[in-house]
Amino acid sequence: MKNIQKTYFIKIIVLLFSLFLIVTLSSVVVLAQKAESEEGKEATETTVSIEADKVLYDKSMDKMNFQGNLRILQEDIVLTAEEAEFDVNQKIGQIKNNIKLVQKDITITGEALEAFLNDKRYIFQGEVKLIQERKDEEGKEDNIIWNAPQLEILADSKDITATGGVKILKKDYTITAEQAVYNDQEQKIELKGKVKIEEEESNRWISGDQAIFFIESERLEVTGNVHSGLKLD
Repeated sequence: MKNIQKTYFIKIIVLLFSLFLIVTLSSVVVLAQKAESEEGKEATETTVSIEADKVLYDKSMDKMNFQGNLRILQEDIVLTAEEAEFDVNQKIGQIKNNIKLVQKDITITGEALEAFLNDKRYIFQGEVKLIQERKDEEGKEDNIIWNAPQLEILADSKDITATGGVKILKKDYTITAEQAVYNDQEQKIELKGKVKIEEEESNRWISGDQAIFFIESERLEVTGNVHSGLKLD
């Protein structure tokens, strides 16, 4: 009888010890995951540096107004202008006068800009010009130049949406449309509304309601009320 009680007691002890180990290890795993999550969060957080000749801060409205020789640095983006007003809490800025944004191989100028710093999303307005610096297979300059009344760029993906009457220049190509959407990963431009593509070297043109221009292959897909022409000598 004593042996049975002793065996039963040992089993209880082993069971309690096992439960203790399970609870302890679970706590360690949760803490490790939390620490890893916090570490990852800190790694993704970025700091924006803003320089100017003068700043006015309205605490009641939580707004900051920067004036003169404005310079904003965010990761690989350098943005310069003359004036900006920021909603400090929302991290949204209204920027104007002599605006220029440079990110690696992209340069954008415009008259006004709404900057969403958290999303790295920038909406330019007023005679916007964007230059994408590129080279062809032979290493020769093959830049793409965008002109539009309004242009939005997502800095992380480098995707672009231009509206209000767009004109795009690439080597011998002149492309016009009401709207153009550029997908950097797929290297293509989707065009909508009064689309026309002219190729100066071959004196050809083609128009339609919408089109897709594949940049690397310079291949075109045009649909809807398609017209094409060839200028004779």
